[in-house]
Amino acid sequence: MCETSGHNCKNKLNYPERRWIQFLILRVVCQESLHGYGIVKAIEELSEGRHIIKSGTMYTTLRRMEKEGLLESFWERSDTGPDKRMYKVTGDGRKHLKEWLEMLMERKRMMEKILLFYEQEFRGDDCENI
Repeated sequence: MCETSGHNCKNKLNYPERRWIQFLILRVVCQESLHGYGIVKAIEELSEGRHIIKSGTMYTTLRRMEKEGLLESFWERSDTGPDKRMYKVTGDGRKHLKEWLEMLMERKRMMEKILLFYEQEFRGDDCENI
């Protein structure tokens, strides 16, 4: 379908992933201001190792989120090492995160209904009658 319609499938598939990364960034930065490497590690821990974000992807995403007004950055001075660019969530970023979390809660309720149907209809089936 993508080849005949002139759409770039790769970009279509990456778009939700990019938004998911933005959601994860907002989630961890909402808890505390972090520098880029700290965000990568916090997301890796939160996702139990399922999301390991390359530094180039992370910093491009952080800059994009700053331009969109979801994050702002500031420099944290250090006496023992290099200064670090820290990121914190903005008011718009908190609002965006809250809306995303509300959507996830709605989907969670829907999934619970679907899984209850599975439990009632198919649990224990050996698939011979399907």
